[in-house]
Amino acid sequence: MTYLETKHLLEYFKEAVENARSRLKVDISENTEFYLVDLLSRYTDVKALSDQAIENKTQTFAELYLKSQGETHGRRALILKYIGDTTLFLTGYFSDSFERSLVDIDYYASLGRSSYRDLLDLLAARVIQWKLDEVFDELSEKYTDLMDVIAEVAASDGPRHAEGLLRLYERWLRTKSKRDEALLRKKGVIPLEIPPEVFH
Repeated sequence: MTYLETKHLLEYFKEAVENARSRLKVDISENTEFYLVDLLSRYTDVKALSDQAIENKTQTFAELYLKSQGETHGRRALILKYIGDTTLFLTGYFSDSFERSLVDIDYYASLGRSSYRDLLDLLAARVIQWKLDEVFDELSEKYTDLMDVIAEVAASDGPRHAEGLLRLYERWLRTKSKRDEALLRKKGVIPLEIPPEVFH
């Protein structure tokens, strides 16, 4: 993804998040809003997951969460952030898909909320120095509201693109169609592989 494409996505998601927040009356700090915008922009790129240095993508979020407890503080923080960010993105942007899932959306929301809360505990203990206490506090405390904001952003994608970016992306997740992948890339979106347990 080029710098221009990234900048375009940041601008689009900034406006979309602001509009969604306004409609839903969700009050968050400017830093948390920027984090949300950045998260949405990052997760349109497949590197968003691989850059987290998670070796085994076949592990479930619950397995990764348990594994994190035996890791160094820095490593644990990366895993918790990965779980929190990924579950927030999935439960918000693909909330409709959870209606067909064997595992309820509340399970993933609870896991994401707990991950952000544990990450905040690491920050409070000063064992990691990320200086994002306020952000992770809001991500944990207002997880459901932020999930709704992302869902609202996803719902507004349809009019922006003739084929509906969200529906196109979800179809690619299920079929791995080369045509859909090409259409996504043409729109500046690099398809992101979702952990398989989400749609089982």
